Amino acid sequence: MDASKTGTSKIDAGDRALDGDEVGRLRQALDEQEQRSLRLLADFDNLRRRSAREQDAARREGRRAALLPLLSVLDTLERALAVGSTDPDFYEGMAATHRLFMTALREAGAEPADSVGQPFDPSVHEAVATSPSESGEPGTVVRELRRGWRLGDELLRPAQVVVAAPKAGDPWR
Repeated sequence: MDASKTGTSKIDAGDRALDGDEVGRLRQALDEQEQRSLRLLADFDNLRRRSAREQDAARREGRRAALLPLLSVLDTLERALAVGSTDPDFYEGMAATHRLFMTALREAGAEPADSVGQPFDPSVHEAVATSPSESGEPGTVVRELRRGWRLGDELLRPAQVVVAAPKAGDPWR
């Protein structure tokens, strides 16, 4: 009986050694899977952030694409108001439409950009003419021909402006 116990002990010892190797392999496989899982979580988090950025950019571009064509309609409406009308009811209806239009643009996030009296800035203004000006500093916007608009922090449409020119013989720099 002792011999059979000794033989069994040798087999058990071999199994334990085998189990020790297998445990090492299993631990290594577990570590690899944990690393893979962490990489997948990081990749998913990056994908989620990139998707949110792309959705935000698409939303901004969609709003921009929807508002930009409406600005020319507003320009035409403002020109019609500037001309006036002999019918006061018609004129008041046009003025009310203009107010509603302006309110809708503001609610959509569009704001008119101030230009007159500001220094000319090519990133915000489009100079279409220069004009000698007694009251304005050279390089200052003296008249706005078409209003500029912003959408949040971004320029939706540049203002078309007339810029004060230097007086004759006065270099502008």
